[in-house]
Amino acid sequence: MTQILTRHGFLLTSMMVSALALGACGTTGSSQSAAAKPSGSVDTAIEKALDQAEAQGDVQQSIALMEQVYQRDTSNPVVATRFARALREDEQFNKARLVLDPHMKGDKADTEAVTEMSMVQLGLGQYKEAEQYARQAIIADDNNGRAYLALGTALDAQNYHEQAEVAFRRGLDHWKGDPAPILNNLALNLASQGHLEEALGVLEKARKLSPRRLEIERNYRIISTLQETAIPEASPAAGGSAAPPADAPAPGKKPNRS
Repeated sequence: MTQILTRHGFLLTSMMVSALALGACGTTGSSQSAAAKPSGSVDTAIEKALDQAEAQGDVQQSIALMEQVYQRDTSNPVVATRFARALREDEQFNKARLVLDPHMKGDKADTEAVTEMSMVQLGLGQYKEAEQYARQAIIADDNNGRAYLALGTALDAQNYHEQAEVAFRRGLDHWKGDPAPILNNLALNLASQGHLEEALGVLEKARKLSPRRLEIERNYRIISTLQETAIPEASPAAGGSAAPPADAPAPGKKPNRS
């Protein structure tokens, strides 16, 4: 199990990091789903069945219906992105990548598809690739909150915590819909940097916005426990010696803005 040593000597396990990744990947804009709705009597029937399956949490039925829509129009990047997202949420990451790949080409790459590809790469643990796709999406649209979310998650996973914080905060500035997932990720990022009180404040805001999100409640409890059991670092004035800073990788580029 991977462990992250914070500035205050706390250990945050990979359980928390995995919660961050899942929080990141579960968010999408409502406009994307609306744009992906098929037309025509037969397609409308499929769409109604799809809505019902999603409301009931029937993942396999949702994927089967979404695949029918996708097979009718494989060249549509909006439909492909929606289908890929359904596959990713079922952890079919490689299949999701294949669905998105035709829409990654050159200047005509679809921004939402590129953002979803970043999310898929996060699921595969390919954090550098996820970072690259997120930056590509931000270059195309620097108001893309989900792309900043993906970028922050990818940077955090590579231990570029300060840069990840910048990405998360920029994502919040451009976020559409419920911001609880990106607030959750920002809080975990702050905790990884040792800013436990600030992290709890961010999670408290997320709890008020989305009181039923279990990962937020779990992370709030974990960070609260860390704060309660904190041991202040020894200072030279008190006769102790300050711990040397942990080695960190050289900072990479900041998020692109265009």
